[in-house]
Parts: sequence; structure tokens; C-alpha cells
Amino acid sequence: MVAVIAITLVVGSFRSPISHFGQRARQSAAIGNCKQIVTALRVYATEHGGKYPDAIAPLPTSSNQAFRTLIREEVFEDEKVFGCQLSKFVPNGKIGAAPDYLQALEAGENHWAMTKGVTDQSPGSMPLVFENPLVPSWPPVWNTKLQEKPEKGRVWRGGKIIVGFNDTSVQAVKIELPTSDESKKDVFTEAAPFMEVLNIEG
Repeated sequence: MVAVIAITLVVGSFRSPISHFGQRARQSAAIGNCKQIVTALRVYATEHGGKYPDAIAPLPTSSNQAFRTLIREEVFEDEKVFGCQLSKFVPNGKIGAAPDYLQALEAGENHWAMTKGVTDQSPGSMPLVFENPLVPSWPPVWNTKLQEKPEKGRVWRGGKIIVGFNDTSVQAVKIELPTSDESKKDVFTEAAPFMEVLNIEG
């Protein structure tokens, strides 16, 4: 009985560091995906008068539609970068045939939302691409109780989400809960008092 208890304690002592390492690895992968998307949007904008695909007619009604343009214009050759570990929304690898690629980023296949109406001349501090929110208000709202769960609006452990900014930097940002103190602003309201969110489908 003593030996069993000792083994249990040893195994338990390693559980937290391994779990923490796994979280860091998953976050790093998510940051990498977001970085690629933001960079691709900047490349797209240089060829379209500084505008991102949400501003090109016909105007997209979701981030899925906006990001599909990046595949249609061959900035990306597949949709895998639009996924994220521990997400409910997973690309299935099918993008359809050129030139429309209608199967790319169908409902339930894109993890990332974006801010509508941003250009490459907007402030660098403007959040451009970010993880799907529970409520697409401004600022967007996430469920801080859903940590690392495959649900819409979930957050990472510690109440963080991945945000890609207009200057192409990407950070894991801690979600600030609503407060009556107007001096305490999150990265969204700090960048602009009001913008619109182009949300995911699904």
C-alpha cells in the first residue's frame, strides 16, 4: 500500500508541468496560425489599395467568407491555418475547385474572427484577427469560464485569447472583465471606441 501511494505521488508531481508545457505548445501553434493570417491580410492589402478582403464587393457577411478570398487569390493553398487546437471549429481540408473554392472554410471550419473596416493604414494597435467570441459586440465578449474547452467563445487557461494586431504582432491577451471604471480599457476599446466584428460561421 505504501508503494502504491508513493508511485501516485510521483506521477502526480509531474502532471502539472507536462500540462503547462502542452498548453504553451498549443498556444504557440495558435499564435503561429494567427500570425500567418494577419501577414496574409497585409499582403492582400498591398495589392488592393490598402483594403482587406472584408471591404471587397460583394461584401462578406462573415470572416469565413473574407478569409476564403485569401484562398481564392492563392495567398493560401489550403485552409488548415484557419483552425486552432482545442477549437470546436476545424477545417476539413476540402476547399473545392478553382476559381471559387466554395468548399473552403464552410460553416464550422474557421476559428478566427476579424475586425471589419480596418485598412493597412489603420493604427498598428488595432486588433485585426482574434479567436471567435461568444458575443460579437465591441468589445467582443468571451466566456472566461470555458477554459480550453471546444466551445464557441472559449479562452485559454488564465483567461487569455490570441489576438493579431494590424502591425502584424500577435499576443496572448488576458480578457478584461467589464468594469464601470472607464480608465480601464481592454485592447479593443483602447484601439477604438467602436468597431464591428466580422464573426465566424457556425
